[in-house]
Amino acid sequence: MLGTSQWTSQATKVFGGTPGVVVGAVVTAALAFPLSANAQQLPWLAAPSQGAPSAVTTVPKTPLNRAVPGSRYVPDVQAPPPQAMPAPQAAPAPQTMPPGYAPAATAPSPVMPVPNAPIGPAHQAPPYAQPAPAMRPALAPEPAPAVPVVPGVPAWLNPHIGDGEGQISATVLKRAHDFHRTKVRAGAVKNSCYFAFDATRPGDGAKRFYVICENNGLFRAVSSGHGAGRNFPGIADLSNNTQCAKNFSNARNSHLTTGGGYVTAEVRTSFKGYYHDDDGYQPLMRSFLQYEGEGETATARVRAIGGHSAAIVRWQCRMKMPSSKYADSGGYVPYGKLVDYSAGRSSGCTSWPREINETILGIVKNQPTTVYVYPEAKDIVAVGRAVRAGQSLSRAGLYWSAACLREIGAPNFWPREKLEPALLLLAKKSSGRPRTLSDLPVCKKTVVGSAR
Repeated sequence: MLGTSQWTSQATKVFGGTPGVVVGAVVTAALAFPLSANAQQLPWLAAPSQGAPSAVTTVPKTPLNRAVPGSRYVPDVQAPPPQAMPAPQAAPAPQTMPPGYAPAATAPSPVMPVPNAPIGPAHQAPPYAQPAPAMRPALAPEPAPAVPVVPGVPAWLNPHIGDGEGQISATVLKRAHDFHRTKVRAGAVKNSCYFAFDATRPGDGAKRFYVICENNGLFRAVSSGHGAGRNFPGIADLSNNTQCAKNFSNARNSHLTTGGGYVTAEVRTSFKGYYHDDDGYQPLMRSFLQYEGEGETATARVRAIGGHSAAIVRWQCRMKMPSSKYADSGGYVPYGKLVDYSAGRSSGCTSWPREINETILGIVKNQPTTVYVYPEAKDIVAVGRAVRAGQSLSRAGLYWSAACLREIGAPNFWPREKLEPALLLLAKKSSGRPRTLSDLPVCKKTVVGSAR
């Protein structure tokens, strides 16, 4: 291999001229040689290994690479051999930054720049990864509603079904609904409202008479009395207390409740006497809604079984009031105390508070509908047998208010065929006549002038 001084001497002989010219010629000739042919003689010109260089390649400091006056060659910075160009990349879309926005400082590139190398995309910090939101514990599924659902009954009635105060038993509602639908299909009833009464629940003011209008979304529970019955000497004690009904019958003169289905008929209004309030003397006019029965309830009309407000005037005396249109031929009218017995007992009719009387009568005006009274005779007999046998009513598919069942022990049904003949015979033997106005003493006060 020739040294630098030998190369210069040979070049001076070949090219002639001054040493500066000779140096330029030597460099030009060296660069003109193919890299493959001179790689061994000029290792500093050899192609770099695979991959981008990690630093700038500089020319070794030799006497040859000193700066030559008048030459444009810069010996301290040497461009690297040509490299394969990377695939072009699409320039990122320009983004408009809001005023006052300061870009975050980017981390410095781990690779040092190479002179004349293509400029790659600027290094950017990876986007900030938002932490995953805390997982909330899964909510436990809501428990299934405790109230039963009666097939065919609108869903809005479900909250009203149950054994609580103001609710209707599923058994009673299903019976009342089915009986009403039967009469609608038969064409006997077109009214979408119907009534129901649960005589197995405690009375004494409890809400157990129901007004149900399925199409209008109306449900109302009010108090109602059950049949008081009587203690018939020589026959049986058929009386009921105000709290719970133990005895039931469809016999005349029994004054007991009869369970089953009815259809409303005409309304009759009658005068019941005068009472006194803050506005003076007032006549009590009470409307009576007649029921028509079938089967076990067929005696409804002959027994005068129907529905009315639970109000009566308890007569005390006959008062002189000639101006009253209700006065008798002598000018007397019955006077007494107004009694509300909606928390008490009846003579076998269904009764309701005075404040709902106009609502009920308005529902049935010119539109007959159904009334279902629970329990029927078959229910009373089945419950009585189960109680005496010590069986569970729910397991036997039977229903009776548990509160009243504990009080009465077991209910009794007195069929008309056996009870009515004895009651009619007792009525003949007593030969008592109904109480009339003339039997009352005369009131000390006389009302003169206009009267209602």
